[in-house]
This record gives sequence, structure tokens and C-alpha cells, in this order.
Amino acid sequence: MNLLCIIEQRYGKIIESSLETVGAARALGGHVTALLPGEVEEKAALEKCGADEVVIVKGEGLKNYTYRPYRDVLLSYIESIKPNAVIGEHTSQGMDLYPGVALRASMPYLPDCISISSGDMGLSAVRQIYGGKIEAVYSVPGRCFITIRPGAFKPVEGAATLRIDEAQVNQSSGSTFVAYRSPPKEDVDIEKAKIVVAVGRGIEKQENLKLFEELVKRLDGAVLAGSRPIIDSGWLPKGRQVGVSGKTVKPKLYLALGISGAIQHLSGMMDSELIVAVNKDREAPIFKVAHIGIVDDIFKFVPAFMKELEGK
Repeated sequence: MNLLCIIEQRYGKIIESSLETVGAARALGGHVTALLPGEVEEKAALEKCGADEVVIVKGEGLKNYTYRPYRDVLLSYIESIKPNAVIGEHTSQGMDLYPGVALRASMPYLPDCISISSGDMGLSAVRQIYGGKIEAVYSVPGRCFITIRPGAFKPVEGAATLRIDEAQVNQSSGSTFVAYRSPPKEDVDIEKAKIVVAVGRGIEKQENLKLFEELVKRLDGAVLAGSRPIIDSGWLPKGRQVGVSGKTVKPKLYLALGISGAIQHLSGMMDSELIVAVNKDREAPIFKVAHIGIVDDIFKFVPAFMKELEGK
């Protein structure tokens, strides 16, 4: 099997989550080529990203993303490599670029996948539909273009051969890069936290957040996050939301407090290394994915837990 992965860069810096495309490809097996349009300052991450070969494509029109130059470069490498599958990341850039590439390459397009595999029927991919309430499985007997959800796969490590190509691209692309506009900087990055303490409806009211903030202070490397009802109520910033409409996290410890476990939330945390759930409803769906489930009142559990942390 021949696979082509797309790695993204911005201002010469690798978008780290796009390295997960190589991890997704490695799960399928075969020869993996990673393609990065543009230039990057630090190449060490590429040299150990786990692909068989990494190709950096430099060109005057590729330094910053615009649709036509990137589309033409991808199409030229798809034509020369003839991959069984192309794997990109489901990002804002990917959503703009990849559907048009897939259409021109006559490849079925499967976006925002959380799992991919190969078998007798060809390639299969799992997508969540209807707001994450249903998981749909798609099988493609021939070539296809797949985008993966950030955080759904793990990057891999392994030596890769690095090659730099020069490309002549059409400068009259119809659009001009102006600048990237970044959203306001968030106070914490829950995606990089080692411990995520997440709260849900069970905390009852905003004033009760103080208790859980105290718990976070006692756990080294911990951050406070929440399910969608907490964010929609304005009790925590949007950047702290875990789930389909928030962020996907994979911490070493995910402590779910008063979270029932709607599928939209579970999809954003179910790959955590250790999931501990505390809920007084023993039938709560969160217990289906938890490694440790505790049926208890969170307002009794958390104070007792903090006393244990203090050695009292």
C-alpha cells in the first residue's frame, strides 16, 4: 500500500497535530510519504516523524497558504506517487483545500474521521454524524482522500528520509495571502495538559467552581475544563470545552466530576490514558469509558480526595 500524508506549516513552523497523519497512515501499513508544502525552520521533527520519506516542497507561492498553488502541488504529487490514500488533517486549511483536490484527483472524500483501517473491502473509515450521536462506517474499494480529526490519532516516531523539492507554481492564483489572524490567546491549553479535571452539570452552580479550582491547584500539571453545558452557561471560557464542539484531549489522567457522559463529550476524551469518573448516578454513560468509576457525590468526594493529597 502506498500512502501520502500532508503536513501543515504556518510561518515556517510545523503544525504539530498534522504529524498525526503519519500515525494514522502507519496504522494501515505500507510505504508512507509525507508532503509539506512551504518551508520550515526546524526540520528535526520531520526527520523522526515515522514516515519513510518526507518531501518539503519549496516555491515562491508556497511560503503561505493560498488555494490554487497548494492545490496544484498536491495534485502533481498525487499523480506521480499514485497513493492508495491521501491523509490530511481536518483543519480550517484542510477544509478549504482538500475537497477541491479530491474532486480533481477523482478520489472519494471522507472528512473528519476518527478511525481508519484496511481490509478485504479496501479502506474503511469511521465518522461521527448528527453531532456525534452516531458513528458511521464508510468503506472505499479504491483510492480515497481522508482527513482525520485532530487528536484522534497519535503521532509516531521513526527515522525518515528528508528531501527538498523546488516547485514552479502559478502566481496568478486569484487570491493573495494577507496575514493570519489568531484568536485571543487562551489562559491555558487543555490539549497539552497532563491532568485534566473536567466538570459538568453536577457542579450545580458557578459558585461551586471554587472547590474544583482548589483541587486543580493541588494536582501538579492539572487544568480545569468543562463539558458543553458549563461552557454554554459562561462558567468557563470556550477554550476549556472538551468534546465534539470543543477540544480533543489525551492527558495521562482525565478526572470527570459530575459529567453524565453524552457521546459528544466522550468523543473528546475517551483516548485519555486513565479516566476516573465520579458521578452519583450509577447508570451515567461516562462509566462505560471510565477505567475507574466512583459512584459518589462529588461534593463529598473532592474534599475527601484533597485531604488525601495533603496526607491528612
